[in-house]
Amino acid sequence: MERKLWMRLGVSLRITPAEEAVIFGEDRRRADDTLRQIIAEGRFSPDGDSYIPGVTVEEYNQEHGTSYEVYDTEFDL
Repeated sequence: MERKLWMRLGVSLRITPAEEAVIFGEDRRRADDTLRQIIAEGRFSPDGDSYIPGVTVEEYNQEHGTSYEVYDTEFDL
């Protein structure tokens, strides 16, 4: 059985000049849609600041009946 664990993962995106203009443009909805499409297409690679906050560990313990030590897990990829 799989369990879900949330973490913030730093990534680098591979974008086109047109996507760049949309991402940094004023239409936030279009920018969000463009970012979602880039991620869905797998045009990213792990890179940079990543972490699992202690509060996530607390929530995980409550949800799954575990008792893992609570601390922030941080690292750079």
